[in-house]
Amino acid sequence: MILDPEKLVISMRSLSRGMNSGSFIIPLDKINWDIDGAEPADDEATLELSVDYGDSIVLCSGRLNADFKTPCARCLEPMLFNICEAIHREYTWEFDPSGEQEREIVPQSGELCILDAVREAILLSIPGKPLCSPDCDGICYN
Repeated sequence: MILDPEKLVISMRSLSRGMNSGSFIIPLDKINWDIDGAEPADDEATLELSVDYGDSIVLCSGRLNADFKTPCARCLEPMLFNICEAIHREYTWEFDPSGEQEREIVPQSGELCILDAVREAILLSIPGKPLCSPDCDGICYN
């Protein structure tokens, strides 16, 4: 399986039928995450990825092992959090005119972009009320 680590794009030509898997070093600092209020805490991360290439569906699943940072809700100091949500995306070649299908269409270019799926895992991992420590007194006490 070939993955462009800076664009998070999988080449369909590099996949064989059935299960494909790999571990990739991702340069977090070179990817435009487009996430308000969160940014990578390190330059690199590891992406574990499995792609099940079937006749009518391609299932991508995996996990990003990375730390991101976001401002503390009380004092605005950086607070680290780990990505804990699984990455999952389904693709198909068959267009569903009813619109009920939750799968994305495989692009004619033969390249699957998983950036949105990875971004979604990051967004779901951001704490609802991030705190740098449970006993943070807040900005007025610093």
